[in-house]
Amino acid sequence: MAAKDLLLGAVAAGLLLSGYSAPAFAAKGGHEARGARMIERLDGDKDGKVSLDEFKAHVAATFKVFDADGDGQVTKAEIEARRDAFKEARKALRTAAAADKDKAREALRAAGPFMLPGAGRTFERADADGNGSLSEAEVLASAERIFERRDRSGDGALDRADAGPRKGKGRRGEQHAARMLKRLDADGDGKVSQDEFLRRASDAFQRVDADGNGEVTRAEVDAKREAFRDARKAFREVKATGGEARQEARRALREARPGPMAGRLFSRADADGNGTLTKAEMETAAAAMFKQRDRNGDGFIAADEIGRRHR
Repeated sequence: MAAKDLLLGAVAAGLLLSGYSAPAFAAKGGHEARGARMIERLDGDKDGKVSLDEFKAHVAATFKVFDADGDGQVTKAEIEARRDAFKEARKALRTAAAADKDKAREALRAAGPFMLPGAGRTFERADADGNGSLSEAEVLASAERIFERRDRSGDGALDRADAGPRKGKGRRGEQHAARMLKRLDADGDGKVSQDEFLRRASDAFQRVDADGNGEVTRAEVDAKREAFRDARKAFREVKATGGEARQEARRALREARPGPMAGRLFSRADADGNGTLTKAEMETAAAAMFKQRDRNGDGFIAADEIGRRHR
């Protein structure tokens, strides 16, 4: 979901880790050109590719920028402060008069970097010790996962081929949206109402609420995700075999699934920040998510809205 937020290709990694310069912001030249610029920015020894060490060195430098008070931890407040500053600088560039464009571009460069591995929707996963902030080690661990995912050739380096868009990603995105719509569309009318959306969110909440006490803790969320990963791994191991083993693994995978919205929903729903989610918090977050997806405001989410956020 949210293709822009998933940051297509290793260009994503570049924007995560760079001071989003004005040329990159303009996004000229498509994926290939943006990928080339990303490689050039991160390629410390100028050999045409980015090693893991170079990648992590850039992340470490970015971490220090985010760590405004220099205490070795990046808090959500520090993350929001950098993002807000970047948004304001970007807005100023867009609205600046021609004579002021150069000054606005410099301000935009100074406002970056504005993103950090682990500082977005994956914050809770990156926050390994659960203390509500990210250490440099936790951020570097997230960066390493990004690097491994983007290193398609497995050669231990990112090059221009790795930086391009994934082949067939557009079609896979459409297929994912179609599956998502099917799961949420209870009455089969080809669109998702707010009631259907909230019902599925409620189902996801109940799946994760292991002790049935009406509250979901971080431990319950992590346990459900881990169970799903294990079930998915087990299914992959027997996927090609067929027969009873495959059917049983598929059933286990289906039962372990926390719900189509659970990961994103639970990462943002803890309104009071106490580390425990109530059903009321979940419903509020789900309603906000529905409104965000319903781009035309007709009270339904259609196929072309299911996987994209309004901006």
